[in-house]
Amino acid sequence: MIAESTTATATSLVQRYADLEVRAGGISASVRGMRFNALLADALVRDGVDADADRRGPNGEVDVAFFLDGTWYLMEAKWYTDPITVEPLRQLRDILTQRRPGTIGILASRSGFDDSARRRAAEVRDVVLFDRPHLEALIGGVATGSELVTAANRSIAVYGQPDVPLAALLRPRRPDPAPLQLGVPEEFTTAAVAAPDGVDATVVAHGPAITGVGVDGDRLLVAVTDGVMDLGNHRRSRPRRRLELTGGVGDPMVTADGDLLVVRGSGVLRVAGDEVVVAAGGFARAPLLVPGPGGVPWLLDRRGRTRPTERRSATGSPSTEHAALVEPGAGLGDARRWPAGLPAGACQAACWLRDRTFFVLGAGHSAVIDIDTGRYEWIITPVGQPHGLVRLDERRVLLVGADRYVQTVVLDTVTHAASPPTAVNLAGPVRSATRIGDAVYVLARAPLDHATTVPVVARLDLGRIGATC
Repeated sequence: MIAESTTATATSLVQRYADLEVRAGGISASVRGMRFNALLADALVRDGVDADADRRGPNGEVDVAFFLDGTWYLMEAKWYTDPITVEPLRQLRDILTQRRPGTIGILASRSGFDDSARRRAAEVRDVVLFDRPHLEALIGGVATGSELVTAANRSIAVYGQPDVPLAALLRPRRPDPAPLQLGVPEEFTTAAVAAPDGVDATVVAHGPAITGVGVDGDRLLVAVTDGVMDLGNHRRSRPRRRLELTGGVGDPMVTADGDLLVVRGSGVLRVAGDEVVVAAGGFARAPLLVPGPGGVPWLLDRRGRTRPTERRSATGSPSTEHAALVEPGAGLGDARRWPAGLPAGACQAACWLRDRTFFVLGAGHSAVIDIDTGRYEWIITPVGQPHGLVRLDERRVLLVGADRYVQTVVLDTVTHAASPPTAVNLAGPVRSATRIGDAVYVLARAPLDHATTVPVVARLDLGRIGATC
């Protein structure tokens, strides 16, 4: 077993991956290969899979070997510039014939495969092909080793398909045909909330599977437990599936070029058509997607990095170290980080305001921070249990929180002045908020009886809650 395996984390693995890419041209192929093997073995060990790297025996060397759910796997890992040919697959097959029956081979290539390798893999039926998206999902913690390997093994055993894209491996086997319903729950009435002078919200969708909200232009997106639904202008008769994906959390976000970003595990997936790749990874806690300058997606990392002399809290994370605002780069390991101005455990959301200034929403106090200078100032958060945040302009934000009922407040981040709270006839907790034109959509809950609530996506007109621009 590799000594570092017991302490490897998603963050350290991504850093090792980035370092290996930077140094790829400055070290020998054999050294690079050994480090790549160790990296993949450590990623498996991090996920609870007992893996070894560079095992040598009388019948040849194995790059990575591991045992999972009653099956032995032998992985041959390649870090080449061009797609690999059929030859490495033949070499792996030779090794497999000298091992016990039922052993499965995994040919892992960071540069992908040419047609000859794909054709041969389809013929032999005991070798799985993993390319760069699979490997980066493993290293970045976006998918666990057992998830990827089990799904790939099932594909080759049931369907005879050894070359399955990452998107297909992470797709739900039995997607819910109706993960949400349009309109208001039959049992819900605003009288069940009875907020003093409360504003009625227009409930547009409800269901226990709803987990987040986002927008694509003027289209409303709703995240559910097995993907993302597109409600269009929310007047369509039936929501449309935008994405089938297991394990997604939080709010989806769409880039200027139409790619869909979704948080999963310890990182972020970028979905472009049928292709799914890893946009960022290695976070100790699932990050939050936040709108950066000009609407470009950034991330809020709410797990601070520990210094050797720093005492950890009971949850294992420092109680005082600042969270980080993260600008994703071109690929895994390219992200840039800046302190967010608030303790990691207090952060609830963030958004860009102007220039290089961000607003970071926190419980108790929020922060306005210039990320270039590191200067920040705290502002008392004028709403309880905050989680919804919408940028109104370069200095004003709309905060959505809840006590016994949902409340909204407009905060001027320059003067620190806040509007009187507007009560809304919905129940907490609030999970997120987003804006389309003159309306804000909040993910909150609607009480059905004295003991039952259901997640709802509801529309609030900005003018009715004192947030006109």
